[in-house]
Amino acid sequence: MTEPLHEAHDRASWAELFFDLVLVFAVTQAAHLPVGHPNWGAVGQAVLLLAVMWWSWVGVTLAVHGVEDTDRQRFFLFVAGLCMFVMAITAPHAFTGRATPLIFAGAHLVLRLLLWNAMRRKKAFETWLNPYSVTLVSSVLLVIAAFVPSGGARDGIWIAAVLLAFASPAVRSRTLQGMQFGATHLPERFALFVIIALGESVASVGNGAAESHLGVSAWIAIALTFALGCGLWWLYFAYGFAAIEHSLRTNAIRATVVRDVLSYGHMLLVVGLVLVSVGARAVVEHPTEIAHGVNGHLLALGAALFVLGFCFTRWRMFGAPTVGRTVTALGLFVVAAVGALLPGIVTLIIVTAAIAALNGYEHWVVSTNRPLALVRLPARS
Repeated sequence: MTEPLHEAHDRASWAELFFDLVLVFAVTQAAHLPVGHPNWGAVGQAVLLLAVMWWSWVGVTLAVHGVEDTDRQRFFLFVAGLCMFVMAITAPHAFTGRATPLIFAGAHLVLRLLLWNAMRRKKAFETWLNPYSVTLVSSVLLVIAAFVPSGGARDGIWIAAVLLAFASPAVRSRTLQGMQFGATHLPERFALFVIIALGESVASVGNGAAESHLGVSAWIAIALTFALGCGLWWLYFAYGFAAIEHSLRTNAIRATVVRDVLSYGHMLLVVGLVLVSVGARAVVEHPTEIAHGVNGHLLALGAALFVLGFCFTRWRMFGAPTVGRTVTALGLFVVAAVGALLPGIVTLIIVTAAIAALNGYEHWVVSTNRPLALVRLPARS
């Protein structure tokens, strides 16, 4: 079991929490793309933006992990936060024109250079070819994309850059095994990001509702949306967080948990929550209308991805997802497929009821000391 050379603090520092405030704005900016342009292209661009910002946040979190909360670390977080702030400001127009995409890509490149240098000084890796150096290359691709005309070619470069960054820890998994991780600080940091993404659903629906004249059906949708947020919170924090912390403490190779469960798995959770926020806002604005187009699918699709994220992480932690969460995820995908045929509030009722039923079932299983039914999948590699 790998222990950190020095776990400087068990909880997030105040400087880290200040840095997280930038991420609140960044997630909101990415979520606004499909709100203003309700089509699958905008949804895809929002996911790409979230991926870049998420990977940057992960990079900063791992760079300061196990480091004393000193003035030097605080200034590092402040500079990293400024880079993220610039990225967040320019995010809505990161795919159009040239000047704004170049500012976004330049800020991202500066951030990745800071992170690469921080990990080099930290001597976290034994080889120069590691996830941080590869992600530095992917940041250069985003700079190149800014000089390519808007459209398919630019989007293709973005996709290649994101895939390159995300593939590096899996392809170069041996380099991660040399890194040392604590079992208290990291789970809290990633849980805080889940809170940020959950907060986006509250802020998005609240902002939309505050600008509208609400009828009875809209108020019902608002109450259901808040209940859905509570249910999603319960899925993570009632049982999921403890399982992640336990896995990180007991896994022989903690780097695997950090890579698969925290870095990859939580990205799926965050994307799911953002899609829920966009879909819920559309429902509150037009609760009784048939939600044609992309808005008819996003609410259930986001909830399905969120639950599916737990299936993936539990498989990577313990070898098998639970039947309850697997069946719920599959059912929500079915609801997402037919969502464009239903009034928005009907979809919201079904999704909220499904999440509540899953929480109720899991509470019953745990409170009666019954074993969780598991889905047997191929063994973890």
